[in-house]
Amino acid sequence: MKYLIRFVTKNAAGGTEHADKIVDAAAVTIGRATDQVLQLRDKRARLQHASIERQADGVHIVATAVTGVVVNGRSRRDVKLDVGDVIEVGSNILRIVEAPAGIDFALTFELSETASTDHFVTDWSELVPGIGKWSKRRLSWALVMLVVAGALIVPGISIVKPVSTDAFWLAGPLHNAHSSVANDCGACHINVFQRVPDQACTECHDAARHVAPPGEAVLGEIRCASCHLEHNEPAELVNRHQGLCADCHADPPAESGLQPAADFLDAHPEFKLSLLQPSQTEDGDFEWSVEHLPMSIAAGAEQSNLKFDHAAHLDEQGIVTPDGRRVIECAECHEPEPGGARMKPIVMDEHCSDCHTLSFDPDFPSREVPHGDPLEVMQALIEYYSARLLGADPDAVEQRVRRPGRRLSRADRDRAAAEARVQAMQVAGDLFERRACATCHDVSRDEGNRDAPWRVRPVRLTETFFVHANFTHAAHQTEVTNCESCHEASASSSARDVLIPGIDNCRECHGSGFSGRNTAAQTPSTCIMCHGFHFEVRGKLGEEALE
Repeated sequence: MKYLIRFVTKNAAGGTEHADKIVDAAAVTIGRATDQVLQLRDKRARLQHASIERQADGVHIVATAVTGVVVNGRSRRDVKLDVGDVIEVGSNILRIVEAPAGIDFALTFELSETASTDHFVTDWSELVPGIGKWSKRRLSWALVMLVVAGALIVPGISIVKPVSTDAFWLAGPLHNAHSSVANDCGACHINVFQRVPDQACTECHDAARHVAPPGEAVLGEIRCASCHLEHNEPAELVNRHQGLCADCHADPPAESGLQPAADFLDAHPEFKLSLLQPSQTEDGDFEWSVEHLPMSIAAGAEQSNLKFDHAAHLDEQGIVTPDGRRVIECAECHEPEPGGARMKPIVMDEHCSDCHTLSFDPDFPSREVPHGDPLEVMQALIEYYSARLLGADPDAVEQRVRRPGRRLSRADRDRAAAEARVQAMQVAGDLFERRACATCHDVSRDEGNRDAPWRVRPVRLTETFFVHANFTHAAHQTEVTNCESCHEASASSSARDVLIPGIDNCRECHGSGFSGRNTAAQTPSTCIMCHGFHFEVRGKLGEEALE
């Protein structure tokens, strides 16, 4: 909003002079303080006395001082202003006038004809009680004594408490990690009186770049020492203040594709998940690629090709197993890797086979087919039934009765082999299509393959959902949390459900990186608590950027 303030003064000849000032602001503040738009010298005015501002029904003057302002002869606290209104603050008179073209609101400012200098602040000594009684000579001598005292006392301290000869030159102790070069300043300070270059760091440190290659404008001024500070106490080589990250990430360039992020508590976008997505090739095989999907889309977008029902497996009444009803806990299948950051891969033989057996002959339940390629399953079944029909299996009940010492004829062996294949094909069909494989896998017929006419879609589970964040399960295993504090597995009946919580779940425990903004239950969480700076995929510092 544009305001015109016209200052009206009387010259020595008794004439009137005008000086205009245009203010482009939301309000015209009035008071004795130096930061006020209209600064008054009248001691009866408060530091912040009032303000003229636009409201819904027009322009108002709002008094912030308890004494209020006088508008048209009446003391008011908040009143709408119209052309012709007169405002009085001590000896200062403001008149509302018609605004010229291009101006939203206009007023004149002048002193009352009865104004007295007794009410004006004309000398700074009036602001300091008692000092006004001092003469200029007395003030001058006081200033001289102060300068002399400072010039003598400060150097004199070194006589009472001398310092070592080179103390003023030492920048401070080195971090323990650099103790091997503590006596070799030239290892880092290559050129005298110049900042340490990145080259001095890369001589020893094989560090990876950040996202943007060196030389780009976004990181043109960033040096190793911008984040890794030496000769500072307490000795900590990593600058963890999130303002260093927010300088760029609070308002990233549009072409970067990044969303603004400045603070985890209330200035961080919702998570994106990295999910494996399968695609089928012309020859029927599958290729896997990683897609970064928003949480709202990724929630039901897992395409592992697995059929699995978490809710059924976590039934509080237990599930039916070969050994009877049994209650399953999350940790029976989900085991942390050494160090506790991620989980070990789920393996059929280790985590599933106790309940999901691959037996095929009720007479011999301990016999199982291998968990693998359909051709391997068929081969195992053919070998099993061939051995029984040809007499190689002493436990077989289908052995032919023959004279002792007599070998089977070629025709008998051919008939046994054909019958073994028929039985194997029947049993395999039952395993693949009805009771074993089809329970967890997507199985289809492959009529072009006479040896094993089934195709099982390969299963691949996403191992890392946050590829650009550091997360460890070990740090989150506390007495007040369990798996379902974050993963609502007991409510999931489909393997397509992505059981990764959104950012609101994390904010229950993780708060702002700035002090004073968190509740007692929230841990201060800076950017580098979850995010790294150096990315191996961008190549090493000092190398050409990778495409």
